Amino acid sequence: MKEKLLNFTFCLCCFGSIFFIFKNNKEVAKVIMEALNLFVSKVFVSLFPMFVINNILINLNIPYYFYKIFNKLFLKVFHVRGVGAYVFVMSLISGTPSNAYILKELESDGAITKEEANHLLAFTYFSNPLFLTLMLKMIFDSFTTLKIILIHYITNIIIGILLRKKALNLPKAGLFLKRNEKMSLNKSITKSINTLLMILGTIVFYMLVIYIVTNIVNINPLGKTLIAGFLEITNGLNNLALLKISVKLKEIIAIFIICFGGLSIHSQIKAILEDTKIDYKYFLKGRVMHAFVGIILIIIF
Repeated sequence: MKEKLLNFTFCLCCFGSIFFIFKNNKEVAKVIMEALNLFVSKVFVSLFPMFVINNILINLNIPYYFYKIFNKLFLKVFHVRGVGAYVFVMSLISGTPSNAYILKELESDGAITKEEANHLLAFTYFSNPLFLTLMLKMIFDSFTTLKIILIHYITNIIIGILLRKKALNLPKAGLFLKRNEKMSLNKSITKSINTLLMILGTIVFYMLVIYIVTNIVNINPLGKTLIAGFLEITNGLNNLALLKISVKLKEIIAIFIICFGGLSIHSQIKAILEDTKIDYKYFLKGRVMHAFVGIILIIIF
C-alpha cells in the first residue's frame, strides 16, 4: 500500500511538472539555455581536458610515482597507500566529480583496493578553486572568500583522518597497468564525452527542478536559497548573493552549500560509480560530515 501511494505521488508530480513545463515553455526554455551555458562555459572547459589528461597520466603510470613518493605520509595520516595522493592532488586541481572519475579508473585497473577507494571518495571532494573564487567574490570580500575556500579544503583533511580505519589489509604495491596510449586516447575521449553528457543532463534536470519548485510553492528568499543550494551549488550561491542578511549568516549558508555539494553533484558521483565496487554511501557520509565540520569552523573563525 505504501509503495503504491509513493508511486501515485511520484506520477502525480511528474504529470504536474509536464503541465507546468507546457504552461511556462518560454521560461523553461530559458532555464535549459542557462544550464547549457553554465555547462559549456564552466563545466565542460574545466572537466573535459582533465578527464582526458587523467587517463593519459594513468596510462603513463604516473600514480605509481605518487605511490613511491607519498606512501609513508598517506599511510600514516589517512591509512591509504601513496596512490591516494594522486587522487587527492588531481581532485584538488580539477574539482568534483573528477575524484569519482579517477577513483573509478584506478579501482578498475587494480591500482587501489575497494576499501581505499571508498575512503578516498569521502575526503577528496573539492569544488574547482577557480569556480569557487568567481562565485564567492560576488558575495564576499577577498579575505572571506579565501577563508571559506581554505575551510572547504582543510575540512577534507579532517574528514580523511576522522574516517580512517585502523588496520586495512593493504598490499605493498598496487597493480599498475600500462595500457596502449594510442588505443586508450580514443577510448578516453569517448568515456569523457559520455560522462560529461551525463553531467549536462543532471545539471539541466536539477535546474528545472529548482525552477519548478520555487515557482509553484510560495517560498521566501531565504528558503528559496536553501532549497536551491541543497539541489545545486551554482543556483544556491547566485541566490545567496541577492539575500539581505548578515555577512556571518551568509558565510554559514555558503559553507553548507559548498561542503554538501548539492544533489546535482551527488547524482553525478553516483552515476559515475555505477558498475564499480565503490560505494556512493561513503561520499554521502563524507559530505554530511563536511557540511557539519565546515559550519563549526566558519562559526569559530
